[in-house]
Amino acid sequence: MDLEQTIRELAPRLLRYCLGRTGDRDLAEEVAQETLAALARRWRRYGPPESPDAFAFTVARRRVFRSMARRRLFEPLHLVAEGHHPDPNPEERAMHRSDLDQTLAAIRRLPSRDREALLLVVAGGVGTGEGARLLGISVSALKMRVSRARQRLIEILENQHVLA
Repeated sequence: MDLEQTIRELAPRLLRYCLGRTGDRDLAEEVAQETLAALARRWRRYGPPESPDAFAFTVARRRVFRSMARRRLFEPLHLVAEGHHPDPNPEERAMHRSDLDQTLAAIRRLPSRDREALLLVVAGGVGTGEGARLLGISVSALKMRVSRARQRLIEILENQHVLA
């Protein structure tokens, strides 16, 4: 196993996972970069982990959670300090109608357990065995969650399309 090759293969999947979890490209890039740096530090200090994917996605899950919690705490203070109005202007509303934004919004509407399974397997490219181990569930339970999440996502997107 080579660290550089592992990072090269892991980075795009990790970024997609973080983007799906955060809905914010800048934050997703920051979390993915921090996660890959943690993997590199761990690798250089103690050698490669048994599963670099499991290590990285476990770190990313924690970092996304902390980043989102920090954002929820500080966003109201930032709005007050900066004097921004929380309602988007017409240009921002148009941006929010993009396909990516609609998909991310639909993903956020999924139940958290299904969303996490879907993002790990589909966006993160984690295998079902590894994903099940990361979530502490059986492989069949993971497959069911991913299947259910895909079906709900399709329904949400179809309803958004009808309403648009």
